[in-house]
Amino acid sequence: MPGQAFALTKIQPPRLRSTLIARPGLEQHLGEALATARLTLLSAPAGYGKTAALTRQLSRLPASTVAAWVALDEDDDLVRIAACLVAALEPFDLPWRSSPEALILAMQDGSRASRMAFAAALLNALAATDVPRGLLLLDDVHRITDPAVFEFFDALIERLPPHWGVVMCSRTDPPLALPKLRAHGDCVELRQGDLGFSVADVRLLMQLRQSDASEASVRAVHERTQGWPAGLGLVLNDSAQRRMAQAGSLRDRHVFDYLASEVLDDMPAELRTFLLRCSVLPELSAERCAVVSGDARAAQWLEEIERRGLFASVLDSEVYTLRLHDLFRDGLDDRLRRESPHELPGLLARAARTEDDPVRRMGYLLRAGDWVSAERELSALAPQLLTRGEIALMLRLFGQFPDEVRQQSAPLQLVRCIAAWAQWDWAPMLDAALRAVDIFGRLGDERMRRSALSYACVAYSATSDDDVAQQHVDGLLALPLEDDTLCRTLLTASVLAQPRDAKRLADTWTRLVGTLESMGDLLHWYECSPIPGCIGLPGMREPLLRYVAGVQQRLPEQPIPLSGMIQVTQGWLHLWSGRWADAADTLARAEADCRWLGQPTNLHWQLHMLKAMLLALQGDVPGSRAATHLLIGEAQALSDRTQRIAYVARLVHYAQRIATIAGDDSGLRDLNQQLETNRHDPQWLLPRAFRIAADGYTALAEGRNADACRAWGQLLEREIAVDVYGQAVETRLRLASALADTQRLDEAVQVLRPVFARLQDSGEFGMAVPAGPRVLAQLAGTRWGSRLSDAEHALLHDWAAMAQALRQEAHAAVPIKPMPSANPVDELLTQRELEVLQRIAAGDSNKLIARAFDLSPHTVKRHVANILDKLGVATRGQAAAWARSNT
Repeated sequence: MPGQAFALTKIQPPRLRSTLIARPGLEQHLGEALATARLTLLSAPAGYGKTAALTRQLSRLPASTVAAWVALDEDDDLVRIAACLVAALEPFDLPWRSSPEALILAMQDGSRASRMAFAAALLNALAATDVPRGLLLLDDVHRITDPAVFEFFDALIERLPPHWGVVMCSRTDPPLALPKLRAHGDCVELRQGDLGFSVADVRLLMQLRQSDASEASVRAVHERTQGWPAGLGLVLNDSAQRRMAQAGSLRDRHVFDYLASEVLDDMPAELRTFLLRCSVLPELSAERCAVVSGDARAAQWLEEIERRGLFASVLDSEVYTLRLHDLFRDGLDDRLRRESPHELPGLLARAARTEDDPVRRMGYLLRAGDWVSAERELSALAPQLLTRGEIALMLRLFGQFPDEVRQQSAPLQLVRCIAAWAQWDWAPMLDAALRAVDIFGRLGDERMRRSALSYACVAYSATSDDDVAQQHVDGLLALPLEDDTLCRTLLTASVLAQPRDAKRLADTWTRLVGTLESMGDLLHWYECSPIPGCIGLPGMREPLLRYVAGVQQRLPEQPIPLSGMIQVTQGWLHLWSGRWADAADTLARAEADCRWLGQPTNLHWQLHMLKAMLLALQGDVPGSRAATHLLIGEAQALSDRTQRIAYVARLVHYAQRIATIAGDDSGLRDLNQQLETNRHDPQWLLPRAFRIAADGYTALAEGRNADACRAWGQLLEREIAVDVYGQAVETRLRLASALADTQRLDEAVQVLRPVFARLQDSGEFGMAVPAGPRVLAQLAGTRWGSRLSDAEHALLHDWAAMAQALRQEAHAAVPIKPMPSANPVDELLTQRELEVLQRIAAGDSNKLIARAFDLSPHTVKRHVANILDKLGVATRGQAAAWARSNT
C-alpha cells in the first residue's frame, strides 16, 4: 500500500530481557518446532509468557534464519495484517512478481478470489527467497475476529514452502484446520503445561531475583502460582509479597488484579500517575508519553518501569519503546476510568495527536466521543485513501461512528458518497450525496452544499436520470464554484453531452482540463478519468493529450491503476494517429503495469479493449480473438446481474466488430449466431444504435450487401450514439465502399466528406484503418473524377497504404529473428535493469540498491521482478548466477 497505514511498532519484536532465565526443556522443544514445523502454536491463557518464550528463542536461532514479526490488534482485518506482513518481510528482499501493495488493495473487495491471489503471490515469493529457514510470527492472534484472516492462513499454511514456518501466539486456539495439520504432523503445539514454570525454573528465577531460594520457599511459591509466569512476577515483587498471605491461588485473574493494585499503590505518586495516564497508549516512547502525560520526565519514568520489572517488554526499535503486558495495561485502564474519568477524553485527544497510524488515531478520537474531530480526521484522510484505492478502510472507519452521528453528519455522508462512487455503487452514492446536500443546506453552508450537489449530479447521470442531472448541472454552472466542485460538474456535463453533442463534449472537456491544470491534487484528476470510448471524437484529442500530460506529472513513482489507465488512453491516442509502434510500446508498458498491479479489473478491461483493436488492425486473428473472448468470459462471470446484462451483449458486439476488422470469418460466424439467438433475451440488452450496427456486420458477413448498406444508413441517422472506439468513421468508410461498388458515387461522396473533414482536422488518420485494407483499397481505386479533390484522392491512397503496410509489417515480424547480440544481456534488460542485476550479483540488498541509484524501494522491487521474468529464473541467487555467467 502506498503510504504506510500502521504503526511501525506492530512489526517490531520485543527485545530480549536480561531477566529471562534459561529453560532448557522449553527451549529445546520450541527450538525444534521453529526449525522444522509448518505451524508452531503457543496457546495458553494470559500471563503464561508466550511472547517472552518466543522472544528468547528467536535470539537463539541461527543467524541465517529470518523472522517477520507482526503484533495483532483488535481492529486488524486481513488487509491490515497483510500490509504488516509485507512490511515485516521487506528487509529480506522477497522476489515479488506482482506488487504486494496492489494485491493487498485488491483484497478490499472482500472476495475469496482476491485473498487467494495474494496468498499465491506471497507463497511464490517465499518459495523463491534464498534463505535456509524463514518464520512468519503472529503475536496475540486471539484478538482477531475476522474469519477471512483464518481462511487465508489455512490456505497459506497448507501450501507453505518447506523452508518457511508460521508461528502463532494466542490465548485461545485459532479457528484453523488444526485437526488436519495434526494428522499430517505439520503442527507443533506448546500449551500451559509446556509454558508454565517448573520447580527448577522457579528456583532459578528466585535466585536471579535474589529472593529466599530455600527449598521450602521455592515449593511454596510454585504451589501458590502453579507455575503461572505472571503470578510469579507479582509474588517476587516486594509490594505484593506483603499481601501474599491474604491471596488465594495466583492462577485467579482477580487475585492478579488485586496484587497488581498493591504494586501500583506502593510506587511513587508521580510514577503511578504517569503509568495511569500513559496506559491509553499501546506502546510507550518518551516523546509520546511526555505529550500524553504532560510529564517532562517521561524518559526517566520509562527506565524506572523497566528497572522495576513492571510487566513491560522493550521493543526492538531505534527509539526506546516499551510495551505493557495486556493484563497490567487492562488493570491500569480500569483504574484510570474509575479514578480519573474526567481526564480520559483529554488523554485520548493527546494520544491521537501523536499517532501516525490512521486507524489507531481514529480509534482514540472515537473512544473519546469527539465526533467532530473524528469526522474532520476521516474527511482529511478520505482523499488519500481513495487515490490509493483503500475503499474498504474508508468504509470501515466510517462504520465506527454511531449510526445517529453518521446520519446527521454531512462530512461523513460525503465520505460514504465518494466510497460508493469508487465502487460504482450509484444508489448509495446518490443517497449519501443528497443527505449531505440537505444537511449542508440546513447549516447554511452554501459552498459545501454545492460541492455535495456536484456529487449528486455524477450519480444522477450514472443512473440515466439525465434530465435531473442536466437541470442541476445548468444551475451549478451559473454559480461561482470551487475548482473541485466545478470539475465534478463539468465531468457530468461531458457525460451528458457525449451521446448528443460532440462539440459541447469537446468544449466541456477543454474547460475541465483547464480547471484541473490549476489543481495539484491527483484525486481530482482521478475522479475525472475519461471514458476510453470518447477518444477520437471530434475536438477531443487536444484536451485528452493535456489530461494525459497532467496526470503523468502528478503520478507517484510506484505504479497505481491510474498510471496504467493513462497508458491505455495514450495508447488509443497513438493508435488513432497511426503511430503503431508507439501504440504497441505503450500497450506493452500498460500490460507490465497491469501484471505488477495484480490485474485490477478496471485497468484489465480497458487494456484488452485496446489490445484487441491493435491486434485486429494487424490482422492477428488468434490474438484479437483471445483478447475479446477474455473480456466476454469475465463479463459473463460477473456476480452482479445488472452489470452482467449491461456488459455481455456490448462486448459480444465489440468482439463481432473486432472479428470483422481482423478477418476472423469463423469467429465472426459464432458471434453473429450468439447475437441473433439472444436478440430477444432481456439479459442481452443492446442499445438500439449498437443493435443496428451488429445487424450491419452480420449482413456484411453473409454477403447481404444491400441489408448492410441499409443498416449503415440507419446508423448514420444516430451517428453520435455509436461513435465509440472510432466506429462512426469505420461505418462511413464501409458504407461509402458499398455505395461506390454499385456506382452510387454521389451518395458515396456525401458519406465520405465528413470523414475527410474530421480526420484532417484532428490528424487522427489511423481511425480510417479499421475499415480494413480491402475497403480502403477499393475506395482508393474508385474513379471518382471531379467528385473528390486531389488531396482527398491522396488521403484515400494513404489510408489504403497505411492499412496494408500495418498488416504486412505485423505478418513479417513473426518469422524474422534478430541477429544475436554479442552480449545476451543487451537483448533482455534495460540499462537500469542491468545495473540492478550487477548489484544483485554483488550481494547488495534492495535497500542498498535503492540508495545507490536514488530509487524508491518499490521501484527496485519492480526492477527485480522484471529481471527475474526476463531471465526466466525464480530467485535472486539464480539471477546472480546468470549474471556471473553471461556478463
